[in-house]
Amino acid sequence: MVELDLRGSICPGPTVETLAVLKALPPGGRLTVITDYPPARQTIPRLVEQRRCSWRITEDDGKTFHMEIVKGG
Repeated sequence: MVELDLRGSICPGPTVETLAVLKALPPGGRLTVITDYPPARQTIPRLVEQRRCSWRITEDDGKTFHMEIVKGG
């Protein structure tokens, strides 16, 4: 499991950094993204779904959320 803490990062940072780490993961690899950037709630899921990855939000306190991504094969 790789953890990417992007708190404080704004567009295009969260999407670009998530994509870079995702590319390096093997199929089935897991990535947890932590961010407090509200638009990332739409941009990151869209990005990972286009790459046939699954995702889910595992923690959400209303400000910061944790998204777990599993790279598809």
